[in-house]
Amino acid sequence: MSSTFKARSKFRLALVQLHVSKIKADNLGRAQKIVKEAARQDAKIVVLPECFNCGSRFFAEYAEKIPGETTQVLSQAAKECGVYLVGGSIPEEDGGKLYNTCSIFGPDGKLLVKHRKIHLYDIDVPGKIRFQESATLSPGNSLSMFETPFCKVGVGICYDIRFAELAQIYAKKGCQLLVYPGAFNMTTGPAHWELLQRGRAVDNQVYVAAASPARDESASYVAWGHSSVVNPWSVLSVGLCNYMTFTFSLTS
Repeated sequence: MSSTFKARSKFRLALVQLHVSKIKADNLGRAQKIVKEAARQDAKIVVLPECFNCGSRFFAEYAEKIPGETTQVLSQAAKECGVYLVGGSIPEEDGGKLYNTCSIFGPDGKLLVKHRKIHLYDIDVPGKIRFQESATLSPGNSLSMFETPFCKVGVGICYDIRFAELAQIYAKKGCQLLVYPGAFNMTTGPAHWELLQRGRAVDNQVYVAAASPARDESASYVAWGHSSVVNPWSVLSVGLCNYMTFTFSLTS
């Protein structure tokens, strides 16, 4: 592969690897605090993890309308910090259905787009893990992209990353960065978390960023962690703390 990249735009991206408890108010407060900390480190785009306000097994219990409590907090944080905030995901209630939804806010606090997880996580690995999102959630059916002064960004949630066609469509539509709030578990995480990010990045010659909840061995669903960014050369940067920032030059 020849090196033909030319610097176009440089900015700092922050991935928040958040500890998620069963107390929504604590999760929201923790997210606000870390978003502010990332902004103080000059982050321009901040990404929260999947199900950051509730965990991955409490969809119905924590479901909200959009706008609602959580998205109001996200909107305020984005505006106060002047950042593009990719709000991980939350369980959204709409019309009697539940969705796994990511809301993205601009530096003015306005909702830019929301992405409903298209591909629901139904898996049964004998002796390892069984999980069926479709028993509770409904799938989304639309692409989700937003513009920034730095680049165009495509959005997926967790299991969406396994479907190469989605990333290919985003790349063809001019996205240079793909973000995937996710929560891979201790079975699929070691096997595929890094592999899938690298595949989507190198296949489409884009940057891929994936934000996970922090690992909590006492939780009913244990996330793999390892929030990371992969560049178009498939070079990986991994965060092991509350959040990581990554400064890079986008390319044409």
